[in-house]
Amino acid sequence: MLNQVRPMDPQSPAATAHRGPPALRPCCDSYVCPVCDQVVELNDFRQVVWHQRPGHQPMEMDD
Repeated sequence: MLNQVRPMDPQSPAATAHRGPPALRPCCDSYVCPVCDQVVELNDFRQVVWHQRPGHQPMEMDD
């Protein structure tokens, strides 16, 4: 029975849909750092790296 092969159905619903990359939602592009209580913008690499350091101070922003 294991050696029997069933032909594939050409109308099979197993076709995959093309999906693009997930979009960043406005609620998920920042977080509050638990060490210094500063808001970290995840789309700014400098902020992310700074807040990974243990015992850091709040980052000075150059707006």
